Amino acid sequence: MLTIEVNNIKYDFNTNASLKDVVDELKIHQHGIALAINQSIIQKHKWASTKIKNGDSLLIIKSTQGG
Repeated sequence: MLTIEVNNIKYDFNTNASLKDVVDELKIHQHGIALAINQSIIQKHKWASTKIKNGDSLLIIKSTQGG
């Protein structure tokens, strides 16, 4: 098991989990979000191939509209 932080909350995931697995497991709507691991933005097309590591810090950034 791996322990990571997602927006400052700790979660446990399987050893071979990818960013896409994390988003799916947490039931996060994928439209309009960006992901950063340890302060590095990961392009959406790389989510499925980017594996998380024990102790990683994941930040989920949601876009908003305003006026």
